[in-house]
Amino acid sequence: MKLLLVHPRLSVKGGGERVAIHSILAATKAGHEVSLVSEQFDEASFEDFYGCPGLFDKVNRSYYPPFRPVLGPRVLLYQRLAYHRYRIRGIVSRDSFDIVLSTQDIGYMPSTRAPGVQYCYFPEYFSHLQASSSPIWRLYYRPASAYYRNRVRRVKVLLSVSDFTRGFVERKWGRDSMTVYPPCPVEAYSDLSGVQPRENLVVTVGRIVPEKRFHLFVELARMVPRTRFVAIGSLSEESSAYFKLLRRTAPENVSFVLSPLRKVRELLGRAMVYIHCAENEHFGITIVEAMAAGCVPIVHDSGGPREIVTSDVGFRWRDLATAAQQITMLAENDRLRGELSAASCSRAQKFRPEVFEAEIVRVLEGS
Repeated sequence: MKLLLVHPRLSVKGGGERVAIHSILAATKAGHEVSLVSEQFDEASFEDFYGCPGLFDKVNRSYYPPFRPVLGPRVLLYQRLAYHRYRIRGIVSRDSFDIVLSTQDIGYMPSTRAPGVQYCYFPEYFSHLQASSSPIWRLYYRPASAYYRNRVRRVKVLLSVSDFTRGFVERKWGRDSMTVYPPCPVEAYSDLSGVQPRENLVVTVGRIVPEKRFHLFVELARMVPRTRFVAIGSLSEESSAYFKLLRRTAPENVSFVLSPLRKVRELLGRAMVYIHCAENEHFGITIVEAMAAGCVPIVHDSGGPREIVTSDVGFRWRDLATAAQQITMLAENDRLRGELSAASCSRAQKFRPEVFEAEIVRVLEGS
């Protein structure tokens, strides 16, 4: 089988890129021929970042120049969609494929005769802006919504990153999808699960942006002053003002680490609790990583994390007072913490890459 994998922005280096990696690995292990279409990016840096040397030697690569807006910030969404559509169409027209797998945004799904499979993180990522903006902005996003629905009609199979996303896909696009949880690098943390004793330490990991609600992490630390809190995050120029506010208002038991690749593993191996403050997260790979490392997860009771953290492995909360009580309970009860830690490690194995790869091969070969 000849598979075309479409993932224009491999330079982003997030969870979606891990989906692309393991889709390639799954297909090549199954003996299929894989072609990749993407913007130009640093292959060596990518393989080093994800620990997958030689990955791109396994595929036929078709790269094109990275997107650069020609009209500045104006109509940026439409510039990006038009640019990638033009570039991808030029590449796809040169060859024929048995199936197309898109592991980024459905807006990049090309028009081909081959059946299409789309992996969905969230339908129409701009829809929250459309819903909360002025009538002018809602009018601005209307053509994009129409374009996305046109792409949906051309897709044979929709895959969702969680049941939470699956519900949104059905409501937004009127299509059912199949939940295929993303590949989580649990093997990188599993050797930490038996590390004892654990410190009275609470950790969170993520991009330091308002939607991840790090300010709630800071407030939670204020409510549990005898426990140390560490926020490990990546920072962009756009969120620097938010980070400065966090540091200015944080109590003494909070510290920030801006080097996640070097520090996250070490801290997860020492922490007793992993806190996730984001609301309606689509999935939550960092939660699974922390569970694999032996942390007890305490997550907001919404979105994809509800599917990861069941009552036998950790806690969920809807208000900070409840989360503070849960942290204190674990700090004072080593037996309970140990039982939940072991259960968390076991549950994390359900999200390992091998499970994802087996599901992807089954979907591709059945489409």
